[in-house]
Amino acid sequence: MSFMRPSVKRLLIHWFEVIIICLACLIFGYLTLQSIGRILPLIYGAITCVLLFLMFVAIRKARLPVGVNIKSGFVEVDERQITYFNLGQSWSISLDDLVLVKIEVTDKKDLSVYWIVSDIFGSVIRIPTSAKGNESLFDAILALKGVVFEQITLSMNSNKPGMFIIWKKI
Repeated sequence: MSFMRPSVKRLLIHWFEVIIICLACLIFGYLTLQSIGRILPLIYGAITCVLLFLMFVAIRKARLPVGVNIKSGFVEVDERQITYFNLGQSWSISLDDLVLVKIEVTDKKDLSVYWIVSDIFGSVIRIPTSAKGNESLFDAILALKGVVFEQITLSMNSNKPGMFIIWKKI
């Protein structure tokens, strides 16, 4: 018999790495403050700084929804901004600053399809269509004025590599 609900157990397991690193950070932070001498506080302080960095990375990774394929990442569209999260990093582009939206079909092992969005500042984000939350990106792009729906259909059904321009700012 378990004393924890299954949802709480899943949440703790999902955040386990962050919890362990946080505890280690607290222990080494305490040791840094309580140690005597000149070298030992520096060593404990350096370990604490490294643990803080690792905790930051672990938190970013733990914030990903549980079902996300780590190789593809996930896309979030919120407040007219496209944000793509992958491997502990994120890239954002405002929908108001978009200049070009393309779909790229690559000729790797299997045909891979990517959304490529560019803004007026030269930022380019390449988002695989296998990324979680791709539906919200698709909806946001469809809301743009002047989207070429035929190109979307052609690119998604393509069996050859190529680049398809879906939308371009006039």
